Amino acid sequence: MKVCRVFTLCTARLPGVFLAALCVALAALSALPAAVAAPASTQAAAAEPLLMGFQFGLAAENQQSLHVMGQTLSELVGSSLNRKVIWTPDFTLRAAQSAPGGRPYTFAFVKPPNLTASLLAHGWQLVASGKDTLHYGTDLIAQPCPQQRGKILVGGSTMSILGLPPTMPQRCNPAEVWSSPSAVLLAPQAGSLVDQIAQKLWREHTAHLPVIVHVKTQNAVTGLMRDMHVAAIGVVTPVVSKQWLAEGGVLLQHQPMPMWAVLAAPDVPAETVGKVRAALLGPESAQANKALGLAGWEAGNAQAYADFLKWLKN
Repeated sequence: MKVCRVFTLCTARLPGVFLAALCVALAALSALPAAVAAPASTQAAAAEPLLMGFQFGLAAENQQSLHVMGQTLSELVGSSLNRKVIWTPDFTLRAAQSAPGGRPYTFAFVKPPNLTASLLAHGWQLVASGKDTLHYGTDLIAQPCPQQRGKILVGGSTMSILGLPPTMPQRCNPAEVWSSPSAVLLAPQAGSLVDQIAQKLWREHTAHLPVIVHVKTQNAVTGLMRDMHVAAIGVVTPVVSKQWLAEGGVLLQHQPMPMWAVLAAPDVPAETVGKVRAALLGPESAQANKALGLAGWEAGNAQAYADFLKWLKN
């Protein structure tokens, strides 16, 4: 037996019966499964990866930026737990309830606060909320009226670009823009959160909605207004509107929203949630924060998301 050969010299003077017993014991020890002697870190690395869903909303980013966001944040979460974390885009409430391949989601990063509120209502746990240095929300933006400071340009021949009659009168409207027959809402995807908010804000000023034209993304809204000079009321978030305003565009109204969130599935232990929260709030989150464009994280308030959803639905 190989184990016995190693101890031949030091056991040479032992009686044969003791030597035989020692060899049997050592042979049994050497045959134990490797996992018994493996360090905890090795076992954790071999565990099945956790799944983290991402919902970026309709503010289009280039694919490289989205990849960096997903990769750096999921790596931060994984590092805090000593586990591999795989991230996937296009996370929804339905996906949370029927994850791909039968593997359940453990964590999620979500921008739209209505989705965060729905997840919380289904038992998900708020791990952390982003610090709101972006003045996150929904903005109604407009074209400035030439040489009429404080007024908004609506209507005119540019409406034909949206498939509307080019004969719609062009007008410069201050407060009465809400009831102007020339006002048109240019919003992202029908039924999206910013589309819902825009309609609610409009109804708070007047009972009748204007004509609404939908495009695919928020960036398409500002693209049409900037490049084609479409004189509509655009619907975007501040992440997109900040450049429009920096170039001299007008902010008609801002509606605040609760900030982006990281959530944990209902069955995730409190200890695990605490480890991820500590990593997000700590200095090790700097690289992920830079990729996301965040100043940092805070523990957050789950009630803020519930209140927002209640306001939206009323």
